[in-house]
Amino acid sequence: MSLGYLELFFGKSFTGKTARMLHEVRAVPRLVIVDPKCAQLVTLKGFAHLWPKCAEEKPYRWIDDSVVSYFRAHMGAERFRVVIHVRERFREQLELLCLLLRPVGNLTLCVDELGLFIPSVGPSLPPAITSAMISGRHEGLSFVGTAQRPALVHITARANAERIRWYRVTERNDLDAARNYMPHGLADSLPSLPNYVCIETSDSSPAFRDESLVGKLKTPGK
Repeated sequence: MSLGYLELFFGKSFTGKTARMLHEVRAVPRLVIVDPKCAQLVTLKGFAHLWPKCAEEKPYRWIDDSVVSYFRAHMGAERFRVVIHVRERFREQLELLCLLLRPVGNLTLCVDELGLFIPSVGPSLPPAITSAMISGRHEGLSFVGTAQRPALVHITARANAERIRWYRVTERNDLDAARNYMPHGLADSLPSLPNYVCIETSDSSPAFRDESLVGKLKTPGK
């Protein structure tokens, strides 16, 4: 199954959503992962690891050149895989990254815990993030994100997602949201889903329960 231009993975911690995200992009040759938790993905093998520092006040900018230098060196590379570990100014650093990646093109951008970067409340999304999610396919950019709850993620992302994989969620607001994407019977099953089992919804096919990777995925970083 090919990767969509905007895919989301929702579910409680340790239900398998990040492991599934990494599985889906395992064959992507040009891959960028944004990691705000700075825990499991720190030990991810086969990737370069960058730890940029961001200015505390406007104009927000990286005060070191690690990210810019990396992509300048890999602009025309057939393959690169990098994890960017973000510890502060989540929204601002994602905006900087999306601006930087626009001329790079032809890559997949994965953002773990997307709600930290584009929360459901607050100001409208910055234009570079919006463009990466909605118009990135014109530059060959696929955008992938995870979140513990759909209610945490900005509605622009949820409304434009081509595919969503729903892992175990229990909050009433999240279950109500799920019913807009799948039959009520499937939505009612979400609180009891085992780890690594999800309900997949997409623009191209009916919703279904996916148990195909149970026992086949590993905790990221292991």
